[in-house]
Amino acid sequence: MLGGGSRQAAGRLLTAGRYAVRAVFSAGAVDFATTSQEATKGPFKKTIQEQATADVGEKQRPKKGLSIYSSQCGFAKNMRGGASQVLVKDVYGEDACFSIMANGTYVVGVADGVGGWSLRGVDPSLYSTRLMRECKKIAHSGDFDPTKPVTILEKAYKTMDNERPRVDGSSTACLLTLHEDRLYSANLGDSGFIVVRGGELFYQSKEQLHYFNAPYQLSSAPDGGGFLKDLPTRADEYDTELMPGDIILLATDGLWDNVPLATIIKELEVLKSAEKLDSACNAIALTARKLATDTRPSPFALKALVHGLSFEGGKPDDITVICLLIV
Repeated sequence: MLGGGSRQAAGRLLTAGRYAVRAVFSAGAVDFATTSQEATKGPFKKTIQEQATADVGEKQRPKKGLSIYSSQCGFAKNMRGGASQVLVKDVYGEDACFSIMANGTYVVGVADGVGGWSLRGVDPSLYSTRLMRECKKIAHSGDFDPTKPVTILEKAYKTMDNERPRVDGSSTACLLTLHEDRLYSANLGDSGFIVVRGGELFYQSKEQLHYFNAPYQLSSAPDGGGFLKDLPTRADEYDTELMPGDIILLATDGLWDNVPLATIIKELEVLKSAEKLDSACNAIALTARKLATDTRPSPFALKALVHGLSFEGGKPDDITVICLLIV
């Protein structure tokens, strides 16, 4: 995000946006023991008329016994002219994501391009997309510490910072590695994840902000010049043992700013088996898209109020949701 006074009107902070139309439902089992399940099922294609694609997970033998099933759904904030198409795989507007199984470790990440760059004539999605692709490449190579996902972020950032021509932009990032029945995370900014265990919130990642609506972010911008710039080492790190039945929800702020946490956990109550994973993930993303244009107070509006800013209803934004079920 471009630097500046923290008292700028909240509405002005939301004006920069991407105009490409991108949306997708994609889902599959990305488990440690079996092949992927079929792509999105149920009424979603019929009721929203979205074009769907599937990510097919490869069969992998785990280093330990737990399996992971994964489902993914996303929307670009500017959806115009009816049914949308997937223009770039794993890119939803200015959001980008990836997931991969490599050497017995499952790696997944989301990134949210900073919309303020559009005011400088720069496509905000380019940086987040490049960042996630570089992280995926590093994960695929196995050249990282599976217990320290921040090492993936560091290598990706260094590669992007050194390459010429350099991709301009900024992005938040949240990476998770699931290795030997443990979860490890590195979160920089206001994307994030939750762990739900036994129907209750077990853990929520910490939101990192310089000031209201100005998250920590990786950036190609030089120091100074009104740009915020944080290093990967500032990422908040966490790890915990995984248990059968755990649900991990990883998402950009398009979810967290529009859907109350209690509503998200309520939506996940149906998730008792892998067969319900797609519908649960899709329902949460659809709820976020609906509430983004609702007039009722959103989590973002309530946070704005705390900072003395007036903001009504939801916050139109790109939405990326990845849901993992541990079995």
